[in-house]
Amino acid sequence: MTLFAIAILALVIGAYLLRRSQAHRQHLGLPNGEVFYQDHHGQPMHAKVLHSRVYGVRGKPDCLIRTPDGIIPVELKKSTRPPARGGVYPNHLIQILAYIVMVRENYGEQVPYGLVLYGGETARKVIPSAENLEWFAAVVAELRTARGMQRLDRSHNQQSRCRGCGLKRSCDQSLST
Repeated sequence: MTLFAIAILALVIGAYLLRRSQAHRQHLGLPNGEVFYQDHHGQPMHAKVLHSRVYGVRGKPDCLIRTPDGIIPVELKKSTRPPARGGVYPNHLIQILAYIVMVRENYGEQVPYGLVLYGGETARKVIPSAENLEWFAAVVAELRTARGMQRLDRSHNQQSRCRGCGLKRSCDQSLST
């Protein structure tokens, strides 16, 4: 009788935790599906580097979720100050578009959209529209051209970005003091 009661209690607790997890996932805007790839320290899954031969880019998304509609790449950002009106910062937009392209090439499956999740807020959807993919291709081409240049000018006026930059010691345009 006691063993039966413990088993019932375990089932009730398990069902509660599963329901709570699903509610949290829904609150964040994450789709239901199989999480089959994670790039987080201590996770049981091995995250391999994905490559795009077409664009010559590589990277590791934070998470990939397989849904009936296709694979959804998810990028987690620590920022607690996301852009207004549900937008995505341009550097995060280019990153999630790269993951969309790489997932398509590496897995040969549909990628209906990607998600950027800022500091526990609702996920922001990035659609691989023709316009977004053209912009991505143009940025990649611009970066290839810039790699061959002797001198590149700073692309911002934000002191905080300069303070966190790994190249600030050798930069003659640094804004950090």
